Amino acid sequence: MNQARVRIGPADMYDGNPVSLELDGKPYWLTQDAEGRFALLLAYCPHAGGEVLHAEGEFYCPLHFWTFDGRSGECTNRDYERLMRRDVVLEDGAFYAAGADY
Repeated sequence: MNQARVRIGPADMYDGNPVSLELDGKPYWLTQDAEGRFALLLAYCPHAGGEVLHAEGEFYCPLHFWTFDGRSGECTNRDYERLMRRDVVLEDGAFYAAGADY
């Protein structure tokens, strides 16, 4: 099922640091990868569903200390794990979430 775009907010809300926000009733981090692409990273740990926090360029879950790359969402201390993500489109000075989490 192809979901419609959902407006996140103006482009100037992103200042180079991850931005915490809620979309469709779920917490996300708006982030940018090394290639300049924006994405939403779901702020729930894939291990036990704990809240994912941000500090010093890295995301972490305080429940079991899983850590995640601040740009890609890849787990840095467990192989083959990552935060769910959602694509983001920048259009006419605003961010839009496109599609579903994957």
